[in-house]
Amino acid sequence: MTRRDTLANIAERLARLAPCHRNPEKFHEEKSELVAELRALAANDNQPTPPRPALRA
Repeated sequence: MTRRDTLANIAERLARLAPCHRNPEKFHEEKSELVAELRALAANDNQPTPPRPALRA
């Protein structure tokens, strides 16, 4: 999965995120998961980008 796909997935889940009156803790659990995923992406973003192979003419 590419970083773009991962961010799109997180954005979709965030757009659907809403408190549930039947299970109020589910909202906070999902929110925490989204925060953790975003933090992991941000932490990995500080890693150097591997060099791309040179194009052959």
